[in-house]
This record gives sequence, structure tokens and C-alpha cells, in this order.
Amino acid sequence: MFLNRIFALFVGYLIIHFRGEWVERFINLCLQSGIPIWDIYTTKNGTVVGKTSIEGFKQMRPVARRSGVRVRILKRRGLPFILSRLWQRTAFVCGALLFITSLYILGSIVWFVEVRGNEQVATSTILQAAAELGLKPGVWRKRLIAGQLSRSLAIKVPELSWVGVEVKGSCAVIEVVEKKIVVVEPKPIGHVIASKAGVIQKIVASTGKSMVKVGDNVEQGQILISGAFTVDDDAEIRYVHAEGIAEASVWYEASATSARERLARRRTGRTATSEVLVFGDKEIVIAGPQQPPFPLYEVDCQSLPLLWRSLGAPVEHMRRTYFEVEEEWEQVSLEVAQAEAAELAHALAVMQLPSDATMLASSFETQILSDNNTVQVRAIIEAIEPIGEFMPLIEE
Repeated sequence: MFLNRIFALFVGYLIIHFRGEWVERFINLCLQSGIPIWDIYTTKNGTVVGKTSIEGFKQMRPVARRSGVRVRILKRRGLPFILSRLWQRTAFVCGALLFITSLYILGSIVWFVEVRGNEQVATSTILQAAAELGLKPGVWRKRLIAGQLSRSLAIKVPELSWVGVEVKGSCAVIEVVEKKIVVVEPKPIGHVIASKAGVIQKIVASTGKSMVKVGDNVEQGQILISGAFTVDDDAEIRYVHAEGIAEASVWYEASATSARERLARRRTGRTATSEVLVFGDKEIVIAGPQQPPFPLYEVDCQSLPLLWRSLGAPVEHMRRTYFEVEEEWEQVSLEVAQAEAAELAHALAVMQLPSDATMLASSFETQILSDNNTVQVRAIIEAIEPIGEFMPLIEE
């Protein structure tokens, strides 16, 4: 059935409709006479529609006259009718063919060449090199081999480290990556010296000659790695920019005191609160005492948000709470005073450590001062840290 439909499209067929009282008799006579009719159906208004071949339509005319049925062509389908309509519109067909051919030709030619990714190398330099290799406006796309062009262009322009060529329609895009030119500035001649005193724990000379070894005590300013040295028995002095790793143990110390009998402050529990508006340098107390109400006190200030402050008004709401305190003498044990002084001294010593130092150990020395009341603790921290510092060598 499918092949029959394909054959009908190839040779052409007609869609016809029948009108009359003896339509069924007409169809039966056509089938008996071998006249092909298929896809017969009745429309809503009672008209019978079917399909037949071109030759079958010619053969059914005498049958239609004998049956009193009128046959009319509704549509013509198939290749012969399409060719006939195109033949009647020769100019249109030729124009369409010419248009399609022009589109094909125009699409097969590169009309634009674009360069992307260059900053230092001029676009004209890259375009000129590409034109010498055959990539230029007006060239046929089929003649371009993207991989070969990329390699040749990278060789032809030595300032480029990578080149990629891609043809998109009638535009050829050249993507480039430029070489980064690193300018190496000459390093000054000099030594690596000790930035502080310590005991060497690690010494590695990458350039220059080590002047100390592990375990040596060094002073600040002492040469650790020399940039002016001789090799073996050669009398000629070599000058270099000394570099290397120099780590040493360094000690930091700090002292703090704490009294066994001392005057201490304690809050009594009485408080007072003031609400203050701050206008720049001026203050207005809107509630609470104008001045601290206690002879001895501690104060806590709290800043509260204001609605109009977000609008840019320079006004601030402060709440000050005064706490009454009283002083009295207290007595603590030697151990408590010693622990307080040791904690403070250790914190002061740690504050002296540089960020690249690693603390190894800490020790404490305790003594009671001559007043027999004050306990003094000295904290000593041992740390390992890099102490190498470059010092230029100035030749006379």
C-alpha cells in the first residue's frame, strides 16, 4: 500500500468529487471496468470524494455520462503537476536556483578575519602573517586547514606562544596567547647576616659560602652566608648574591610583678543610669544624674540605635551605667601572686615573638622584692626562627 502511494505521487493523481443520484452505481461500474479509485469518503454536505490516476480520470468520462454523475477535479497532486507549475514559472525557478547558488558560493568564502587575545602584538602584524600563509578575506574555506595554519602562524610570529584558528561561517577567528616576557633584574652582591643573636639550628647556603655551622653562637650582624669567597686554593674572590636558610634558637624574656597585700575594688551593688544624647562634641543628659553619683565608681557605656541616624543625622544615644565601688585591702597567698605574675610575664614575652617564630620551651624565675610583699617573675621563652638578613656588599 505504501509503495502504491509513492508510485501515485511519482506519476501524479487527482482528487475528485462526484455528484448525482447514482454515485454508488458509478463507482461500481468504474471498478468493474478497471478504473482505479481509492480513498473514497463522504463529506458532511453529502459529497463523495475520492482519488484516481490521470489516465483513470480520462476513462471514467463515458461511465459518468451513462450514470448521470458529474465528476469534478478538486486538486492535482504529484510530480508531473509540480514540474508543470515550475515550467510555467521559469523566471522564478531560475531566480531561486541562482539565489541558492549565490548563497552557497558566498558561504564558501572567508570574508572577515578577526584576531582575539592579543595585547602587546599588533593586530596588523598577525593579520599580515596570516595573509602570507593564505588566510585572508576572499579565500575559499575548503583551502584552509586550521591545524596547519595554527602551527605555521605560531612559528611565523615568535611573540605568540599559542595560536588557534577557527572558521565560523564567513568569518575566520584567530585566537592567540602571547608570550610573557620575564625581565630578570640582576641581584645585588652581598652577604646573609644575622638579624639577631642566637644559636644556629639550621644553615643551608643555596648561593654563597656558609661561614657558621649548627650549634654556633652568633651575634647580631655576624656574616652567616658570605657573598664574597674563594674556592679551594683559587686566589680569585667570587662575588655573588648570597642566599640560603639560616634558623637559630632565640630567647625572649619579660618580667611582671604581683603584690601579696593589695588594695582591691569591689562593687557594692548600687547603680545609677543616665540617658545621653550626643550631638558631635556636645552631650545632653535627658534622664538620670548629670554627674557620677558615687565618689568611687565604674562606668559602662552602651550605644543604642536611633531611627533617624540611618537618615544621616549626626545624633547618638548613649546609656551610661554607674556602678559604685569600694576599696579594701586583701591578702593573697604567695602561690596566687606568683601565678598572676607568671601569667602576665609569659603573655608579655609571647607578644615579642615574630609571626614566623616557633616557640620551643618556656621557663620562669621568681624572686620576692625587698619590701617582702611584691613577687617578681621573669618569663624566658626559647623560640626557633629564621634570622638571615641580606646585606648588600659595597665595594670600594
